[in-house]
Amino acid sequence: MTVGEATAKRIDEFLIERGISLYRLAKDSCIPIATLQNLYRGHTKSPTLAVIFRLTEALGITVAEFLDSPLFSPDSIEAY
Repeated sequence: MTVGEATAKRIDEFLIERGISLYRLAKDSCIPIATLQNLYRGHTKSPTLAVIFRLTEALGITVAEFLDSPLFSPDSIEAY
């Protein structure tokens, strides 16, 4: 899977855990909904660090906490 796909799945985990919508996350993070939708559709293969920073800030977690998932293990992520 790509980094973008792993990021989308990780976002999903937090949305479900917190009971919020993608639209709410977009608003809270000041990330355009289109940017997050592109992640979900697989159009974004590698989101920028700025996007990750904004997401984690809106979720109230650190980048390390966001990336602390088997989704981001070297065995799971495609090499470019």
